[in-house]
Amino acid sequence: MRKVLIGLSVGIGILVIAVRAYERWWFPRDPERAVDPSARVVAPADGRIVYVAHVEKGAAPIAIKDRREIPIDEIVKGDERPPEGTLIGIFMSPFDVHHQRSPIAGTVTEVTYHPAPHNHVMGSMFLRNLIGMEPLHVKSPHIYDNERNVIRIDGEDLSAYVVQIADQQVNKIDCTVGEGQPIGIGDRIGMIRRGSQVDLFVPGLRPGDFPALAVGAKVYAGSTVLLS
Repeated sequence: MRKVLIGLSVGIGILVIAVRAYERWWFPRDPERAVDPSARVVAPADGRIVYVAHVEKGAAPIAIKDRREIPIDEIVKGDERPPEGTLIGIFMSPFDVHHQRSPIAGTVTEVTYHPAPHNHVMGSMFLRNLIGMEPLHVKSPHIYDNERNVIRIDGEDLSAYVVQIADQQVNKIDCTVGEGQPIGIGDRIGMIRRGSQVDLFVPGLRPGDFPALAVGAKVYAGSTVLLS
């Protein structure tokens, strides 16, 4: 019995050390990223694509808890959102880099934080991604219910909305840009702590305009080209 208790104590100690090391050194990592000079749109976050949805007449056809069409302004919260475009969901596991980067070059024209009375845990999406069970986003009300920060960037020929969505266990959403700030493609714009999600809404484009993008694909902020 004594040996069992000693072994258990050692195991717990190793686990605590591993968690502390993860929190201090692994999770905050922010590697440099090379941006392809031909890129018009790059991934705003590291993670896995959970949906690529066509937004038409203000609704995105992704089914969550029997909802067939979720209005874009429930995801990209705010007033007068463009009624058509492409919505791309990127799920970040606790093992991904959690710094976000600008998907296009332009000027930051909006930064809006939207609190929520309750954040849903993203456990279903994490497990479905872990085992590759599609659809990857079902049973995930956090997509429209959880707190979020919306960053709008206007470029010469494209606009983009980056939506930082918090998990139940998230400590903080950081945004490092402000309205009126010029920004280059791939520049850092913020960070979400722990597992979370980042959505990208590009008005005026259809999913077919992103031929290399597929559900389940792994992307990297700043370096994965979504549109050339």
